Amino acid sequence: MWRRVYWLVCGALLGLALVSTLTIGVVVFPFAAAMLVVGLCLRALRNRAALMMLSGAALVPLYVAWLNRGGPGQVCTVHGDVTECFGAWSPWPFVAVAAGMVAANVVALAATRSRDRRPTPAKPAA
Repeated sequence: MWRRVYWLVCGALLGLALVSTLTIGVVVFPFAAAMLVVGLCLRALRNRAALMMLSGAALVPLYVAWLNRGGPGQVCTVHGDVTECFGAWSPWPFVAVAAGMVAANVVALAATRSRDRRPTPAKPAA
């Protein structure tokens, strides 16, 4: 279980670094790269759980969808006497991308699991 969480966090950091390259991504990328290198170097972490990186990366478009949940169009909020308005995108394309990434991850995990469960051919008796 902890291996899956490790790769999920690694994928989320890599996705965040990729999406926000011009801002905070420069700061996040070294941490994400270090997690990736450690995960690939440690034998205990090199397994099927590494596929969870795709689901971790899906957290980024889900977060963008959450930020745009009032869209599309102008979204205004009132805080006391101050009204703030901003333009928001439709959240549904981001939800669709995240759902596609998670679905691809489920298919990949199922494919590797079914491959591991195949019976090995019996050796002929000598």
